[in-house]
Amino acid sequence: MAWWNRSAPSIPAPRRARTERVTALRSRHADALAVLPEDPEEAVARLTPTVVACRALLGPDHPDSLVAEGNLAVATAQAGKLDEAVDLLRTCVADRTRVWGADAPRTLDARESLAAVLRMAGRADEAVEVAAGVTDARRRVLGLVHPDTLTSRTGLALARAAAGQLPAAVALLESALRDGEYAHGARTLQTVCIRAELARCHAEAGRVPDAAAGLERAAADCAAVLGPDHPDSRALAAELGAPAALSPTG
Repeated sequence: MAWWNRSAPSIPAPRRARTERVTALRSRHADALAVLPEDPEEAVARLTPTVVACRALLGPDHPDSLVAEGNLAVATAQAGKLDEAVDLLRTCVADRTRVWGADAPRTLDARESLAAVLRMAGRADEAVEVAAGVTDARRRVLGLVHPDTLTSRTGLALARAAAGQLPAAVALLESALRDGEYAHGARTLQTVCIRAELARCHAEAGRVPDAAAGLERAAADCAAVLGPDHPDSRALAAELGAPAALSPTG
């Protein structure tokens, strides 16, 4: 018999049904993420039942369940429900630590998100504690100048700035900027980000000339990398042109 006339192997109905349900869940998850940038609340509404369904079908420790759980936490933060997002992220960190370990990349991602949301929620001291732990872990696992470590060092600096520790924040950002320029070059998006955050800390500390010079350099580098019409380039140029941006907020 020619091969094209042979019947395809049959797949047991229960397994086929489960596969179809998993595919449908992944589609729902993708649809929720697609609306997240424009409508975080709608994303939360879609992700919440998706997480429940993932846990029921795949188990709470399945990677897809853990990813959906993390995305729900991020969407909740973007919807402005910061205290709720903190609770979700603490659960996410605990689950990922149990499944993958405390220093696994995806666990550290969740811990870093927790630090950022704590800072956004005004819980700066807690943010410093979490961000310091992530930074120490990434330095130990990845090295001082790995891009993820530089991101963590920047996050720790922002947490310290939010906690009123401006000299420590400036020192951290200056160190990260030096290391980033040395390892990756002056005109990378990460270096631009660090330089801009350092300028903002200078402004907060009342060092207007340093702040203006830093923002001017960051704006020029961003335009060189992304083009002058990119939203990030326009945002930095607008910030540079706004006198309030160079004034302390305290």
